[in-house]
This record gives sequence, C-alpha cells and structure tokens, in this order.
Amino acid sequence: MIPIAYFIFLAMCSPIALNAMLPALPAIAEQLDIDSSMVQLNYSLYLAALALGQFSVGAVITKLGNRSTILLGISTFIVGGLVALITNSLWLMLLGRILQGIGGAFSMSMARALLVASSGKDRAAQQMGYIVMAIAFSQSIAPLVGSTLNTHIGWQAIFAFSAIQGAILLLFSLKLIKPAFEQPQKLTLSMMLNHYMSLIRQHSFSRYTMANTFIALCFYLFISASPHLTKGLSENNLAYGYWFILISGTFMLGGYMSTLLNKRLSLDQSIQLGNSLCLLGASILLILQISLPTSFASLFLPMSVVTLGRGISQPSYQSAAIGAADKLAGMAAGLIGFLQLSFGAVFAQAVPLMMDLHPSMIAFAILGCTLLAKCYAQNYRNKKIATDHALIFF
Repeated sequence: MIPIAYFIFLAMCSPIALNAMLPALPAIAEQLDIDSSMVQLNYSLYLAALALGQFSVGAVITKLGNRSTILLGISTFIVGGLVALITNSLWLMLLGRILQGIGGAFSMSMARALLVASSGKDRAAQQMGYIVMAIAFSQSIAPLVGSTLNTHIGWQAIFAFSAIQGAILLLFSLKLIKPAFEQPQKLTLSMMLNHYMSLIRQHSFSRYTMANTFIALCFYLFISASPHLTKGLSENNLAYGYWFILISGTFMLGGYMSTLLNKRLSLDQSIQLGNSLCLLGASILLILQISLPTSFASLFLPMSVVTLGRGISQPSYQSAAIGAADKLAGMAAGLIGFLQLSFGAVFAQAVPLMMDLHPSMIAFAILGCTLLAKCYAQNYRNKKIATDHALIFF
C-alpha cells in the first residue's frame, strides 16, 4: 500500500507553485519593466493550464494508465519550473508556467485517483480529507514561502523550489508506483464532448456548478488583486504572507464546519448558510474599501468571512452537482474543476484593468459574484420546491 504521505505531498506541489508567485509579481514587473497586466499572466495562465489539464487528464489516464500519467505530469511540472528559472524573458517564463500548470493538474488529479486505486473506495473516502486539508494548508503557506524566497534570494528561487519539489516527487513515484498491465482504451474527443454537453444540459448540475464557480471567483479576484493593493503598506516584506494565512485558515475552518453542518442540515441549507456569510463579508469589504484607507485589516478580515462561507458552501455545491450527474460523476468532477479554473483565469487577467478604473472595483466584483451565486442557488431551490409541490398536488 502506498503511504498517505506520498499523496499529500503530491497534492501540495501545484497549489504551492501557483500561489508562491503572488507576492513576487510586483517585483517581477519592476525588474522586467512590464506592466501589471502582463505580469498577471503568471497567475492567470497557470490557472488556465490547470483547467486544461483537468479537462484532459481523464483521456490521458485512459490511454496511458496511472503510472505513465503521473510520471508524465511530474516531469512536465519539473521542466516548466526549470524553463521559468533559467530565463529573464517573460514569454519563456509564461511557457514554463503553462507547463507547470498542466503537470500540476495531472498531479492533483492523480493524487485522488491513485489513493482510490491503492486504498479502495471505503478507506480512500476516509483519507481524502487529508488531501483536501493538505491543499488548503499549502495555499496558506505558499505566499509566505514565496515572500521569504523573494526577499532573501530573489523570485527565481521560487521556480527552483518548485523544480526541487517535483524532482523529489519523481523519485518517490518511480519507487512507489509499480508498473502494471493496463489495456489502453479508446475515448475520442467527440465522445468526451457529448458527455460534457449532456451534463451541462442537466438543470440541477449546471445551476449548482455555476453557483460554485461564482463563489470560487471571489477568491480568484481577491488573490489576484491583493498583492497589488497591499504593495507598500508595510516595511515587512513577509506581512502579506502572514495575513494570507488567515484566508486559507478560514477556508479550512469552513470546510471542517461543513462536515458537521451536513449531518444536521440538507445540502441546500448548508449552501444558503455559506452564501449568506459570503454576502456579508463581501458587503463589509466594499463598505471598508469605499470609506477607509486600504490596509491589511480592511482587506483580509472581511475576506476571511467570505472564505469561511465558501468553505461551508463549496463541499455542498460539489456534492450536489456530482450527485446529479449519476453515471458521469467522474467527468462531472473534472468539468466542475475546469469551469472554476477557466473562469478564474479570465477574471484574474481582468483584475489589472479593473484596478485601473478604481481599486474598489475588486470589492464590487466580489460582491457581484456572491449575489450571482446566491441567485443561482436560490432559483434552483425555488424551482425544486415548486416542482415538489406540483407533484404533491397531482
């Protein structure tokens, strides 16, 4: 049996590589003499590559098998880190980030797939929580890791750190993942697209998935804007990393609370509670941005309420959406991740344009996303109640 520590380390690599770069973006823009929109591509293209990787990993596994897929993913991740490390060209750096993102998507997906294959469904369900916690933990420490490396060595050290992580993972993977005979299967692009279209046409799946996407966009908007909004607020270069721990910490707390609440409440009730907290935090964030000078506290404290609500609602959103997919549950999970990340990439790239209009536009956008999520979820709930009443009447 493969140790759970391997799966945890495997799942942590990509979130660290993604978020460790955030505190260094202003420094990269200054050193390479580029504007904020261009340097933001470091983050948004990584998200887009993650989305593409999650969209395609199922077909790759079907064709190559588990071992070859994980080795391909980790190798791509390492190559991406090395390409970004050895260049001062923005375009080669972005190529490296794309390769990192695709490899990271394979690694995160395979962490779950290999855990189930190694431990069995029942035991894997008990251990999957460790992977979720590991991802949240890596998101919380990544900006601090990035701030430390950028301050004491330089932003190139962040890419070196990621490449070293990947190399260690590759060695463990070669040792722990044994070759196995796996008959290649045929899954054409048209078959995949037909499955995805059938999911999108399911009203319940599309409603829950879009609401989940809008709630996730609150996080992507904030994480993309916060390094620029907080630039120059403190002489301590590590301050951003310390404050960011609050965001990931409340997300982890919300996830833990969801496991307790879902024992007493229905999925829709948990979703409504989480959405209400998101709306409260977003409203406070906008009020503070309009009425007070920008500070770490005025940004991170209300946003921690938003992420607490997201931690409560997101597991319920995803469980409800996947549950509605029936036999296409695996593809549904991939489609949820693809939509969340692809929308996140587009909105993350729009952040510099929004900030050029006015810094408070980010708070307006976050509030708008919470309202849209609440409307999507509430409309589905109202329609479901009306349908249930009609069935009772007849």
